[in-house]
Amino acid sequence: MIPFHLLYSWLFKSFRISGETELIDRLITEWTQNIMVVKRSWIFWIFIVWMPMIILSLSWVSIFIAIYSIKVEFIKNTIIAGNILISLILIVSSIRYIIHFREIHGNTEISTDIHKLRSNLNLWDIYFIRFFNWSITNQIVLFLTIIIELSLVFIYQNQLWDHIWILTIDTGIMILEMIFLRLYRKRMIDLEMDYNVIIPGKIFFVNQSWVLSSIQSIEGDKIKTVRSLFPSKIASFFNYWTVDILTEGDDVAMIWTMSMYYVTNPDNIVTNIQSLLDNNYRTPREWKRQSKTVHAKLHSSFGVKEHSYDTRSKIRDVLQ
Repeated sequence: MIPFHLLYSWLFKSFRISGETELIDRLITEWTQNIMVVKRSWIFWIFIVWMPMIILSLSWVSIFIAIYSIKVEFIKNTIIAGNILISLILIVSSIRYIIHFREIHGNTEISTDIHKLRSNLNLWDIYFIRFFNWSITNQIVLFLTIIIELSLVFIYQNQLWDHIWILTIDTGIMILEMIFLRLYRKRMIDLEMDYNVIIPGKIFFVNQSWVLSSIQSIEGDKIKTVRSLFPSKIASFFNYWTVDILTEGDDVAMIWTMSMYYVTNPDNIVTNIQSLLDNNYRTPREWKRQSKTVHAKLHSSFGVKEHSYDTRSKIRDVLQ
């Protein structure tokens, strides 16, 4: 497979699929121990699945036209083979990516195991790179199919005067496929490359719009409120939320809102965000150590109470 992602990264410096990993690596070098990465839920894919469905439908229409309306075997077979290959690549690459995305990003928790977090980040990058490269490959296959079809039409034009309008419609259909394929890839970039990183005392908002990216960080002392809400009835049905971060601007009277979209399990995420911003998060080991300390103190306290009680009893016995 041709590494198109490297070509894009070379042409557009703001397009970095591994940007998330690079940010985490920088935070690790700054001795950040507790990190939480919040990404869109895989449910987001459900709302864009109509795009690949339209691509597949247009592809099947093109195959139907080729089978029943084009008599030149070379042109017919070229159209059929190109569309079948496009459909297979689209189906396999999309399903594989979504399955792996859901497995890796099923739960959003505070990560204290840096090695595990880096491993997951590498997997995210690998699976999306595969999808991205196959998507570009798909578009090139589609483009070459159109070019070959037009070339064959020019070569066999004496035999195709009665079918020129049909071939024109078929070419238009494949151009529509290219348009929807590009839109679909852009939305999948939103799924993978839009994310939020929360560390003690700070939140990073990263947004990728095609080949352009923006990163904004907000200090914890600027955040006034963290809230979660259902943005619509459809969101309530599919159980995804919007998490709003209300921040204080330079002017005290100004309140800005930064949002995390398509978030699942918002109660846990909001609680973790607040604990990280307040620097109150404790690892399981720290909680265990703290609980032992509290238990020891309570035990000592109860020991004093028991000792006092026994002394009073003995005095009472003497007085009697």
